[in-house]
Amino acid sequence: MIKTQIVKEDNKPIAVVLDYNEYKRLKEIEQDKIDYDSAMDVKKKNKKWTSHNKLKKELGL
Repeated sequence: MIKTQIVKEDNKPIAVVLDYNEYKRLKEIEQDKIDYDSAMDVKKKNKKWTSHNKLKKELGL
């Protein structure tokens, strides 16, 4: 694994070099957060909910 490196200009961080697998892991975390926030927005906007069991019955599953 590549050690994370911070690129600086005038002693200020301007870029990061990191392992590709670490990058993918961080992107997955970001997507999980986006999905969670989206689900919470939907939950707040919808007042009527159907239970999982009722939905399965309605769909004949």
